[in-house]
Amino acid sequence: MGDSKPADGMMEGDPDRELIERAQKELPYGTSAYDELVRRYSGRVFGRSYRILRSEGDAEEAAQDVFLAVFRNLPRYRFEKPFSHWVSTVTLNACRMILRRRAQEQRRRDAYAREPEPTVAPPETDVALRRIVLELLDELDPGVRVPMILRFVEGYTYAEVARELELSESAVKMRVSRGAKKLRELYESRTGEQRGKPERNDG
Repeated sequence: MGDSKPADGMMEGDPDRELIERAQKELPYGTSAYDELVRRYSGRVFGRSYRILRSEGDAEEAAQDVFLAVFRNLPRYRFEKPFSHWVSTVTLNACRMILRRRAQEQRRRDAYAREPEPTVAPPETDVALRRIVLELLDELDPGVRVPMILRFVEGYTYAEVARELELSESAVKMRVSRGAKKLRELYESRTGEQRGKPERNDG
């Protein structure tokens, strides 16, 4: 067949070619050939990711990103370079993204380390104050209300909140800081209004 001959620059001797061509025909509804490619390259991808990232968790995340990219892009792969080289490039890009995210999170952690822990209300702990704070929490945007409740009502640590919400710890701290600021504004507004109201005299 005319299109069975590789064009100039295509890798005719790629040892993965037959498996790749099968996967290209099967995807996205069949994955047997794709699964075999994953088995063939999973150790290589994880190993390279670990050498770059020095973290098993991050290396596993990078490997997942790599094979998701392979799944999405394999139908368009044209054998212009060995498949192993292409996978290696995708792996490096996935690791770079994680390193970039790490650096951003580290900058946030450094910034928050210089700030005192936010408080959600004045130090009084009477029942009436707790009721007001819980009412005000309901007025917050859900994106900050949930981490605030877990942190200050349920008593979770930042790390525990991060695990529960599947967020980074720095993202949780940012949301809690934003929520605490808004809560203080709401509290001051509420208590200021109450102090400013004249007493009713029904007599």
